Amino acid sequence: MDKNLDILVKGAAELGAGLDGLAVERFELYLSLIVKWNIKINLTAVDEPREIVIKHFLDSLIVCRALPEGPFAAADIGSGAGFPGMPVKLARPDMEITLVEPARKKAVFLRQAARELGLAGVTVSEDKVEEFAGKQAGRFDVVISRAFRDPDRLLPLAGPLLSPDGRIVLALGPEWPGVPPPGWMVASMETVALPFSDITRRLVVLARG
Repeated sequence: MDKNLDILVKGAAELGAGLDGLAVERFELYLSLIVKWNIKINLTAVDEPREIVIKHFLDSLIVCRALPEGPFAAADIGSGAGFPGMPVKLARPDMEITLVEPARKKAVFLRQAARELGLAGVTVSEDKVEEFAGKQAGRFDVVISRAFRDPDRLLPLAGPLLSPDGRIVLALGPEWPGVPPPGWMVASMETVALPFSDITRRLVVLARG
């Protein structure tokens, strides 16, 4: 097995997100697409394959630890090159995911990647979050993001997207104080070490409270 794929498989298992053979093949193709497109449209500042696997793929898969069982609908706010939504979808093909990315070139990449990876249940929206929330209010069981360091900025935008019992799942830096803004409560929180790195994340699940 390719060295980078070996890191992916071992790291995913450490995070509790076991990957089957098809998922690994799709991750391999996804990695090649990112490297190829990154030359043209600067998808990510991280351009070494090993670093993409660790700092994007594995970092995204941390979110899987806080997702519900069974089919559900999720939205990834500020998806960029597809993080965390696309890796999470590869690990959890039973979910539906909407990748919200207003930058047109990145949205084009996301659509092409979903096609080439053969993924069903992936939608890409070029709307800004505010516009998207107006069109899709109450539709999602889960909203995920690692694009916002401060939940206070995200919650007013993401909250309207949630179903009545919906949850927001955030992978934050360890410096987050653990106190949500008014109207929200911490349903769960854990500190997770990112495999093959010295990085830690605070995985937070927020609910209306």
